[in-house]
Amino acid sequence: MAAPLRLNENVTFGRTGSVREMEPYGFDLSEQSMSWTQDEVAGFSVMVGSVPPDAVLRFHIGATPFIHTGYIERQQFFVFINGLYVGFRSLTTAEKVEFVLPRNALSARGLRVEFVIPTASSPKTLGISSDVRKLGIAISEVSLAVHK
Repeated sequence: MAAPLRLNENVTFGRTGSVREMEPYGFDLSEQSMSWTQDEVAGFSVMVGSVPPDAVLRFHIGATPFIHTGYIERQQFFVFINGLYVGFRSLTTAEKVEFVLPRNALSARGLRVEFVIPTASSPKTLGISSDVRKLGIAISEVSLAVHK
C-alpha cells in the first residue's frame, strides 16, 4: 500500500526522504538530500486524499540534471501519472518545474508517478568516471499543490 500524499506538502528524497515510504523504484536513495534517477525510468506510488472538485492541481518537482560539458548538455524527461502523459522538460540547470495535472489522472487507487528520462547516461560509458548508474535527474522534492 502506498503512503499518503498530503496536498501542498513536499515529498522529500535522499537517505531519509519521505519517498522511501512510497514504493520508489529507479532512484538511488543513498545521498543526503536528493535522489538521482539511475535508469531511464524511475517512479513512486502515493495515495491522495479528497481534492476539491473545482481545484487545479499542480505537480511541482525540484530537479537537477546530470550534465557534463562536452558530453551531455541537457537532460530531457517526461512525467506520467497513472500512465497519462503530464508533461516534458529539458533541463540545463537546476530548476523547480511545474506541471498542471489533468483531473482524469486522479484515481481512488492512488497515483503512480513516473519519470522517463531517455537521455540518462552512465558516467562510465561516457568515460568520465567509474559510476555505472544511468544518471538523468536528481530530485530533491515533489509536491502536489491545489490552486483554486
